[in-house]
Amino acid sequence: MDLAEKNSPLLTALHSDLESLFYKRRQEGKTQNPSVLMDYGRRTAASEAGPEYALQIEQPIYFPGRKELKQLLVDNDSKIKEIQQIEAFNSIRLSSLKFAYKYLVAAEKRNHVKERLRRLSLIENYIRARPFFTPQAKTDLFIIETKILALRKHFNDLELGAAKDFESMNLYLRLDSIPTLRIPYFRDGVKFQFDEIQKKAVSQNPSVLAARGELEKARTELRLANLEKYPDYTVMSQVGEDRSGVANRFYDFGLKFRIPVWDQFQNKVAAAETNLKSKQDRLTYQETLINTSFKQSYLDYEQSKMNLKLYGLNQLDRIDKDLNFADLEFKKGRIQLVSYLELENQLHETHHAILDAQMSHVETLLSLLYIINEKDILGVLGNASQTFEYQPK
Repeated sequence: MDLAEKNSPLLTALHSDLESLFYKRRQEGKTQNPSVLMDYGRRTAASEAGPEYALQIEQPIYFPGRKELKQLLVDNDSKIKEIQQIEAFNSIRLSSLKFAYKYLVAAEKRNHVKERLRRLSLIENYIRARPFFTPQAKTDLFIIETKILALRKHFNDLELGAAKDFESMNLYLRLDSIPTLRIPYFRDGVKFQFDEIQKKAVSQNPSVLAARGELEKARTELRLANLEKYPDYTVMSQVGEDRSGVANRFYDFGLKFRIPVWDQFQNKVAAAETNLKSKQDRLTYQETLINTSFKQSYLDYEQSKMNLKLYGLNQLDRIDKDLNFADLEFKKGRIQLVSYLELENQLHETHHAILDAQMSHVETLLSLLYIINEKDILGVLGNASQTFEYQPK
């Protein structure tokens, strides 16, 4: 997970976005630059001509509170971006872990089918080596050849699936070669307090936090819209001299501002009020949606824990013993090929079901942790009963 976090260009991009908003906030706090007007010409007065020159300086000034609200609006955007960064951070860690499990489970299934092909090839050779090749033996050979052909197709599909899962995992790890991974399998799941984690889901879920951030931004936009009818103003000062006729100098000082006669920005305020109501409704919807998703994920996880116990890891040892027993008894002629293949197929399905139960447990647990925005993923996983005894080879 640390490698996925370190190599993620998405996190780097979000960090750059936050840095950009930092500079944008600083820019919004800057005082506007003054403007300077220099004027020179000639004027005729009382049949006397002379030069005239003037220097005018204008300093724009925001209406009180407008600059601070613009900075607050950038702060709102920064908070939303921070929530997106937290969501991306957790999503990357959880996804890298999920796809690592998917890859290793797919690889273990592939290895199991490879071992099945080896066993059935030995049975095929055993049948071919019989001294008397009876019609029954020929029929058995047809059956075993068909079975091997189907298994090879299954093996190819699993190999393709494992390769795709590695590419999905490598989207986050960005490695040049397949790494050596060591992951635990689970004997039992994590015991959660329903009410406690339900509160965390509603209060800490990234989607809910983002909706709250959008609501705060809408409130700021409404306050800013209410200020639009109060114009910014400009302080003006001018100094000059007129030498046409009797020389005279002048100095002016004044204010310039818009008069909100024709447009008092009622429509902009109404739009901001409607947007605020929309964000409030979206927050309510998002809280309801997350609450429902949490309950569904919790039920899925509780069911996955039941399947974890139903298909316990100790059955992997029994599968190996049963297969060795069937191999020996078939070669001794004590069981028929049909019985051998049926047992072998049932044990194969059980093996896949055990791995599927492990994968389902991991996926539902990670989905639950994503909803409650849990940051200490390894700490939560450590509360489950784990074992490294059954490692993919």
